[in-house]
Amino acid sequence: MIVDSAGAPPRVLRRTLGLWQVTVSGVGVILGAGVYALVGPASARAGSALWLSFLIAALAAGLTAYSYGRLAQRRPKDSPEFQYTALAFGPRVGFVAGWLMLVADLLAASAVAIGFGGYLAHLAGTPGALNALLLLAGVALVLHAGISQSIWLAIVLTVVEAAGLVFVIAVGLPHWPSTSYTQMPEAMGGVWAGAALIFFAYLGFDELGNFAEEMRAPERDLPRALFLSIVITTLVYVAVALSAVAAVDWRELAASPAPLALVARRALGPGADTVLALMALAATANTVLLLVLSASRSMYGMASEGRLPAVLARIDRRSTPVAATWTALSVTAVVAVSGTLVQAATLTDAAVLTSFMLVNASLLWLARGRTTAGESRTWLDVVVPILALAMCAVLLAHVGWLALGAAVALAAVGLAIGRARPVA
Repeated sequence: MIVDSAGAPPRVLRRTLGLWQVTVSGVGVILGAGVYALVGPASARAGSALWLSFLIAALAAGLTAYSYGRLAQRRPKDSPEFQYTALAFGPRVGFVAGWLMLVADLLAASAVAIGFGGYLAHLAGTPGALNALLLLAGVALVLHAGISQSIWLAIVLTVVEAAGLVFVIAVGLPHWPSTSYTQMPEAMGGVWAGAALIFFAYLGFDELGNFAEEMRAPERDLPRALFLSIVITTLVYVAVALSAVAAVDWRELAASPAPLALVARRALGPGADTVLALMALAATANTVLLLVLSASRSMYGMASEGRLPAVLARIDRRSTPVAATWTALSVTAVVAVSGTLVQAATLTDAAVLTSFMLVNASLLWLARGRTTAGESRTWLDVVVPILALAMCAVLLAHVGWLALGAAVALAAVGLAIGRARPVA
């Protein structure tokens, strides 16, 4: 809650979101550019067992989503990684977790904006960097209109991007019975490496915590939205993986910069390629919109707790954290003109997995200690975060030393910033 001047009424985020709006938003940000772009690189590592990589990534995401849901019931506030980790280990460690996720959101938004620029360049021949900047300008206009308008647009775009994936599933479905799904060019090590890369496609469930202060009943609906988002997207992803390698040999998918468009072209010709490219534009635009929206709320949440400059917590008359929103857009734009999708995806995964480990450790720590009055402690609160920690650690080991080193460096920067800021 922010007061702009003496005697002025306080401004707060409006609680307008319900279960289905947040669930659809979660599905929308998960079903984004990751699956459209990373099916190719992931199939190069996992082969026709790509479906198994998706299941492994889904398991890691689902176990961590349980921790998010349980911790959200204790502290339903924006910037969930910061809030949840601070609950267990204090604000300085909490800031490291929130900082890592904030950086990851901005990197992911930049990478997906690059993907949008590439698809539009393929269709219109305009420069990719300019296309990415034009997308961010459009996102700025939508976010300025307010949270409800942003979510409604996200819902429309989610329907479009989901339709593209349903099309891919339908194209490959007749070939399922005659396809071998056990070809692993690098054995199980390649399947795990594919899972580490494809984990980028599951990012988004964690962003739902950034809607907590704009939900009508976050303690009840946020855990449900997390569960539903993971289940729905996993069913779609596995079906897409099965159909993609059934319609096109995994080696051809690995060599294609637009693997799902290749599936469409192989089935119905060049016209289908164009249609799927248009759907990919909707998917990438939707993901950038929701990631920037989430990053701005994460900045707002940490600024409200005194961990980032107070200006980032200011809310305008439309109940929008305007300074945080423009900061997120500016950083995304700078990175978008100087990066690549795969590089940003691996670095994003490293930062996200490190933050996830801190969140899972927080639930484990709180479960083994005293519980808050009125809370019940279950064995799941111990077992699930242990399994989630193990899964995240294995995936983290497969992102590559460069990305892992960058994540450690980012964590060190976050720790230094956290120490420099006064404890709220």
